[in-house]
Amino acid sequence: MTASVEGVWSPSRAPVHEISLKVLAVIADEATHTLFSRVITSDELMLASDLAEGIALAETAAPDVAFIDVGLGDGAGLAMVHHLKALAPEATVFALATRSQLEAGAHAVALGGAGLFLLPLGGDEVLNAVGSVRVRFAERALRVQLEQESARSARAAGWIARVAELADARDRNAAAQQVAEVFVEATGAAAAAVYLTVGERSTELTRSALTGPLDRAPAYGSEADILDFARREQLIVVPLALRRLSAGHLLLQKEPGRSSAFPSVRRPDSSVSTSRRAPLLDGLVKLLATQATTALALLGERERSTGGAAMKDPASSAYSFAYYVDVAGREIDKAKRHGRRFTIATIVIEPDATAASERQDDLTYWRATPPPPANGLNPGQVAEHLLRAVRDTDILARVDENEFHLLMPETAGLEAHACHRRMLSRVAGSEKRAGYLPKGLLVGIATFPHDGQGLAQLLRIARRRAEATKSSILHRIPQDRRSIGEIFSLLVREAPSAEGPSAISAPRALDLSVTDTVLLATSVIRNALRGGAVLILVAHHDGLSLGAQVKALLASPRDDVVVHALDLRSAPGCDDIEALCVLAEHGAYALVGRNQGGFVKGIHAADPLLADFLAERLGRAAGLRVFG
Repeated sequence: MTASVEGVWSPSRAPVHEISLKVLAVIADEATHTLFSRVITSDELMLASDLAEGIALAETAAPDVAFIDVGLGDGAGLAMVHHLKALAPEATVFALATRSQLEAGAHAVALGGAGLFLLPLGGDEVLNAVGSVRVRFAERALRVQLEQESARSARAAGWIARVAELADARDRNAAAQQVAEVFVEATGAAAAAVYLTVGERSTELTRSALTGPLDRAPAYGSEADILDFARREQLIVVPLALRRLSAGHLLLQKEPGRSSAFPSVRRPDSSVSTSRRAPLLDGLVKLLATQATTALALLGERERSTGGAAMKDPASSAYSFAYYVDVAGREIDKAKRHGRRFTIATIVIEPDATAASERQDDLTYWRATPPPPANGLNPGQVAEHLLRAVRDTDILARVDENEFHLLMPETAGLEAHACHRRMLSRVAGSEKRAGYLPKGLLVGIATFPHDGQGLAQLLRIARRRAEATKSSILHRIPQDRRSIGEIFSLLVREAPSAEGPSAISAPRALDLSVTDTVLLATSVIRNALRGGAVLILVAHHDGLSLGAQVKALLASPRDDVVVHALDLRSAPGCDDIEALCVLAEHGAYALVGRNQGGFVKGIHAADPLLADFLAERLGRAAGLRVFG
């Protein structure tokens, strides 16, 4: 049958006339062929003029109903009735015979045929025979559906009982995990993710539970971000809401091959539920979602009243994301009222950092005993090392297994850069590895108000900048065993990143005249000065140079601008170097090249890692300690 029985995933009452059958007719008479072609219009008709052709068609596609002329092949048609039942046990076979072949027709019925028709046939006889088979298929489909619904109804009581116990869960995250598991079991979904609101002061949602292959699901985001992700991934959205009460959203991923008629849910781009669904499962999902919403809301109130459960991440010394969002909301209000600044940082430990690293000791400092998880990192130890690198007033929160957020109150961009350097230093783990850039640690920084006025925007920018550090050219430079001249030569020769040229920190090739290079540096510095405090390190020599231009731009001293113009010509391999590092409140910039016949050839990038590294190396070459 071409319309397969899909149980609770198929329409609850498929009309009989919508069921399409495969009809096989094996008969030599051309007039009867014409009759079948005229009568069988809504089903798939397979016509054969001899037994060999009929058997071949039956082997290719098992028929639902067959008409066999028992007189074919001097009686061999009788044997085909028996053979066809072996090929298609579910097929309904009707024998066709003339009056002289009635005895053979009777034998065909005895061998398993469903009935006998005398030739020549009439159209009504064919339609009635096919119609009786169609009714039996419809009855069978309905019986299967009712049996499945009955079994699901019996299991539904258990699912309802499990959701009713959510209010006794340890916290909202534990309850969310139970919700995900119950919905996967109840709907047959391949995966589920539960996003819960993080506090009364924020519309942000955080991923509180995940089961199944939904690894790309974001750890947090606004409701619009989460629904946009669900739309892109073709997920089903079940709102966890009751009247004006909203606890979040449940995302379901369909099992591959399932019908598109997923029950009791809405697409993220539509408020209308899909029209083809099973009523029982539809009502069950609504009931479970309502119960889960109530239980999660009760747990949220309990956590807010007790404070402790929602404040700390149970697996580390970091705070929970919900507490982080609440503190950040208060910090935003204070900063707006009093014209203050603060900075947030997103810290991501790549899950495959250890496996992908060419150097097995890159993240040795993070390794733990007993053996750490598969990614080589222990989240608890990560939190401890990060806490040692930040101030007591900073708030470190854990978003998920490999992602942390840091809130730095009363902190502007340059101070945030310093915190970034301290975190990298903690990863280095010893003085002999100081300045070494560990692989797998991604850090992005966003400052209020330069980068955004709201937490959601700041979080997105910080995460995007963290991801952008993957394209930093420093990952391709052996920084720890090279002189300043060798390092500069490597940077100048290194081609821009081919895999992500549009990334924020991806290097760009530089091939300009000295005059144009000076104009580029002028534009960068003027832009940096608009944000307030700036640290500038620049290579300086006689004649037209970046250093001379910087001095000309900053002829009037400013308390919030620190400039180091360094003569590097005495350093080996640096006689023709042009270099500029700018660390500003709202970003960083680095330029390095060699002056070859009045043209500067090299690279430049808005890359905090490269700017920090160049500044430190420029200072070291000139005997200056740039960073304390």
